[in-house]
Amino acid sequence: KDLAKRGDWERCQQAAQKQGPEGVEQYVILHASSLLRGGELEEAVGVLNTHGTPLGASNLALYKQLARDLLGRGRGVSTPEGVWLPGVQSLRQALFRVWTALKASPGADAGDVREIDRLLHCAHYLCLHAACRSRGGAFSEVAASIALSLVRYCDVLPADRVFYEAGQACKEVGKLNQAFVLTNRFIDICELMDDGEDAALENSDFEGTDVPFDFHLPDTQFLPESQREEVRDWVLTQSMDQKIEPVLSMRSCSKCSAKVYEASLLCSSCNTRFKPCVVTGMPVGRGRGELSPEEVFEGFHSGAQFKDYVEFVLK
Repeated sequence: KDLAKRGDWERCQQAAQKQGPEGVEQYVILHASSLLRGGELEEAVGVLNTHGTPLGASNLALYKQLARDLLGRGRGVSTPEGVWLPGVQSLRQALFRVWTALKASPGADAGDVREIDRLLHCAHYLCLHAACRSRGGAFSEVAASIALSLVRYCDVLPADRVFYEAGQACKEVGKLNQAFVLTNRFIDICELMDDGEDAALENSDFEGTDVPFDFHLPDTQFLPESQREEVRDWVLTQSMDQKIEPVLSMRSCSKCSAKVYEASLLCSSCNTRFKPCVVTGMPVGRGRGELSPEEVFEGFHSGAQFKDYVEFVLK
């Protein structure tokens, strides 16, 4: 511990290895915690991926906080993928290890399993969204579906970014009604950020969906002011178009046939919860097009081709 207090992590690691597995586990948590406190998030994830992710209540709290800090960190629209994406990819790998260990642990707390599962899916979809957008072409439709699914994580990811990107994705595929709703929510968030308020937003547009309405405002704006002004102008123009109806795109619940928001995993009429497709994140009914989390998460870590999964869903 004296070595850890001095920040001499190389010697601390050497001493820990002489103490065996328990010593290494203690070193991992001390080093990762120190890096997290210092804001060195990618480095903290690197320690976990190199030396392991031991379970334990206090350790899980560290992993959750690290994941939330890294996933929730603000960035601008012009930030290159090479700056932020590698860290998310590494986090996905670390969370996968934790998730796998929890699933195999008979005494694991159900709440911990759900939270780690949610953070893993969030990192997973964020990586896939970047991959689809970079490929374009036939992958654009898949990217649009993933963008909609990421709105489900607006309490983890920067909310302004996920609503903006989902709105843009809907515009690109011609879903202008839904694009208007999502983009209008983006503008509402930006205005609250400008005012420095963390007030609750009016939520009637997303009532009965699984889109969180209780989330903190991001610290930094995703778009510069000039681009935000262009988005405001678009919203204003659409609001005066008689052909635009500010509603979300709906689908029929496969259980009760009630109308439900197309990206929602919850039917508020019959309280059925649907599994998300692990490629698009969209709800899967009746087993069609579904890949289990184990198949996809393990596939990504064994070198399976991303394209294979997307083509499976597009069949």
